[in-house]
Amino acid sequence: MFQLTNEQDYERVRNRYIPEIIEGDMDSIRPEVKRFYSSQGSQISDKSHNQETTDLHKCISRIHRSTSDHEKTNLCVLVTGALGGRFDHEAANINILYLFSDMRIVLLSDDCLIRLLPKTHKHDIYIESSVEGPHCGLFPVGAPSGSTTTTGLKWNLSEAKMRFGSMISTSNIVHAEKGLGWNGP
Repeated sequence: MFQLTNEQDYERVRNRYIPEIIEGDMDSIRPEVKRFYSSQGSQISDKSHNQETTDLHKCISRIHRSTSDHEKTNLCVLVTGALGGRFDHEAANINILYLFSDMRIVLLSDDCLIRLLPKTHKHDIYIESSVEGPHCGLFPVGAPSGSTTTTGLKWNLSEAKMRFGSMISTSNIVHAEKGLGWNGP
């Protein structure tokens, strides 16, 4: 959290953002971090008995179970630290977007933002150029995209068919400040 703020005082940031719960298999949490948050009232939910899913899956699953369907449409889960490490972990984290596609989940790193754009919708994406872009990639996750059309990119797509093993849209550039339009199943 400290790196995401403009705050200069590490202790102040650490004390401001106290999670209600820390859930996972506890294999990567340092003992002193666990003690600190436990002493601050955070519930520690040790799921080390379950090695079938990742820590992120365990956390998103808890949020999914405890959120009504009506509330899920307004909820946005921001996940930091989900990118920039091992590729198998990144792939598993991207898989979470597909597994929980009824929720808006954003994977965020220092240089990347990843979101699932459901194929049932037309999407208008507004770029905050001071913190996002200019690069943009569109990847079909879970199923091929039969027809993708974009606006606002340097190289727009027009009814393009995308799938892994064929064409995917990489290294494109956001060309329009006011928004990126995407439509396609």
